[in-house]
Amino acid sequence: MIALRFFYQDKNLVGIESKGHSGYADRGRDIICAAVSVLMQSLLLGLTEIAKAEKINFSVEKKTPLIKISWPPEVQASEKFSLLIQTIAESLKIIAADNPKHVKIFSEEI
Repeated sequence: MIALRFFYQDKNLVGIESKGHSGYADRGRDIICAAVSVLMQSLLLGLTEIAKAEKINFSVEKKTPLIKISWPPEVQASEKFSLLIQTIAESLKIIAADNPKHVKIFSEEI
């Protein structure tokens, strides 16, 4: 199962973590894992390379697999960053809602 963690600070989304495999299909053929991975990688690319947001922290572990991305609250306050973050977060929520046996979302206040 993929565990998605949404990290909040003062009700503002300040990070997302994706950990694990969905178990939907064999590695390399798992469309749920692929969808989550693409969204997480797109968020990282969008924040760091396209929007040039500063102070973005991330870690990637291919073996686990794990992708964790976090940002300071002021990033979420910027409209261009906020639209990207909200789009990715809502897309991940839809995948989780459509695949509850394979993806679960946890919220954590930090």
